[in-house]
Amino acid sequence: MKDHERYEEVERMIRTLPEPDFDKRFTKDTQDIIHDHLIQYASSYEKKKRRATTMRKIFVGFASIAALLLFAFLIKPIMEDRLSSSNNHNQGQLGQERPAVDDDKEGHEQDTNKQNDPDTIVYKNNEYGFTFSLPESWAGYQIVKETWEGVSIDQEQSNIIENGPILFIRHPQWTEVKPRQDIPIMIFTHNQWTLLQNGEFHIGAAPIGPTLLGQNKDYVFALPARYNFAFLEGYEEVENILKNQPLHTKN
Repeated sequence: MKDHERYEEVERMIRTLPEPDFDKRFTKDTQDIIHDHLIQYASSYEKKKRRATTMRKIFVGFASIAALLLFAFLIKPIMEDRLSSSNNHNQGQLGQERPAVDDDKEGHEQDTNKQNDPDTIVYKNNEYGFTFSLPESWAGYQIVKETWEGVSIDQEQSNIIENGPILFIRHPQWTEVKPRQDIPIMIFTHNQWTLLQNGEFHIGAAPIGPTLLGQNKDYVFALPARYNFAFLEGYEEVENILKNQPLHTKN
């Protein structure tokens, strides 16, 4: 009810009262009775107003609770679907994880044993008989196998007279868009290594040859010259890894 309607109602109530006789009936008692009636009406009106306000607040409260319950009821299936989808996606990623070795998987093995250092993982190569220690941050690395070529020192012919495998230990964060520094390991037979040291052939255009990393009874392992000449991201980390003599042979 609007304010002006309330005032009109009060005015009608007053007009229903008997017209006072100022000479006889409009005594002090009559005035008190009229005043009491007005007070009672006003009090009754305020109580109705407060009751209506309270009911309105209760209704709003119930409406808010109902809205929250409805929202929770509707959002629950959506969240369950998203969680299920996320779990399936994560499981799919784990199932689709690329192997640590690209080629010749039987000869290569990713050994995650901590051995003596809890922050170290070990790459084990059974084919050529060596292991290589890596920081734990390299877990999930890849092995990429390519071929090195030895060119004759005869400048007139420049024939490829020797070749052999070269393994690249690749950081798990390596991408084609943003490559990181690999750890290259060249593998020679003892005869090839001797020929290289005697200058029978050379590898690449660098004036210096590969650096010895280790050897066993069958093979010699070496680091290519100027392997980090491009200064790719992570080259300093690779230098620190190599300083700790990470390659070990079985015999």
